Amino acid sequence: MVYNCVCAGCNNSSKTGHRVHAFPKDKATLRQWVQFVRVRRAVFSIPAVTKNSKVCSAHFTEEDYDQGDVRMVSLGLKSLAKLIPNAVPSVHTHLSACPALRPRGTKISAASRKRELAM
Repeated sequence: MVYNCVCAGCNNSSKTGHRVHAFPKDKATLRQWVQFVRVRRAVFSIPAVTKNSKVCSAHFTEEDYDQGDVRMVSLGLKSLAKLIPNAVPSVHTHLSACPALRPRGTKISAASRKRELAM
């Protein structure tokens, strides 16, 4: 199954070769992940998180990964490095491709949305 990053404007997925991470089960960390996504995707909320909701590796820093795993991967002894337990995404990529947030309930036509994304 192909998993896409839930962050607005991010087109990364497991198919494009990016590592994708499931939302954490810890409620405090889960809230922080949802707040990160909401910066550019206002309607995203905790109830919207499913087992298929993922955030790609582009939104994490190198310090967010277990350094022992990173060394093992660099030596070719392991295929993937794991996130540290309380890692929170902090890197907003593709910000120029993301539209500005609108108040809830504000409607926009498909043509306006296309023009906005093209800018």
